[in-house]
Amino acid sequence: MWVPIVFNGHVFTQVDYDAYARQRDYILQRPRGHAALLYGGHIWHLAVITLPVEKALTGPTGIHQNEDVMFRAEDCYTGEEYFDDDLTNDEIALVIGTYYSYSDSKTLDTHLSWFPTPFHYDSSPEDYGCWTPYREFGYQNTNCGMTIPKTSRVWRGQLRGMSVMRKLHQKLENQALVFLQNMCSDLWQAQPNM
Repeated sequence: MWVPIVFNGHVFTQVDYDAYARQRDYILQRPRGHAALLYGGHIWHLAVITLPVEKALTGPTGIHQNEDVMFRAEDCYTGEEYFDDDLTNDEIALVIGTYYSYSDSKTLDTHLSWFPTPFHYDSSPEDYGCWTPYREFGYQNTNCGMTIPKTSRVWRGQLRGMSVMRKLHQKLENQALVFLQNMCSDLWQAQPNM
């Protein structure tokens, strides 16, 4: 599957959203689609409306030569490796409803998407670690055609949050890091990259 292309000035309608939803569901219903349930944020929510939550427990579909389709974790004590499926960047782009927008047949101007990329969402103070009524409101507005795909710049601005929330989010992150370093020092010492 390919990320859809539109030309600048394309007027998005409910037909575009419905086509996106069919493509998203197709991606998620494939064998490795369960990896979206493990993601969190918008990827998780979009998967939950398509797949039963129990599908997250199905495990990997197999070991692949292509590392882009596998998630790998290593036990820091035993060196044992654990694998599961992961989504490729193209699959993520299709799940969030990305379009490449061109000004002519050769010039890519921007990316548009119905939902924010994990990069923008996960690094924002709007990522509360759980799905919130505020996030659900935004999802419902998109789902019922009350919005159009947005550029990365618009998503970044919308997810930036209020200054006080950004400061609170950073303070919580710092305190969590201090807690982990103090309370889990033996585990922390075993991690060479932290």
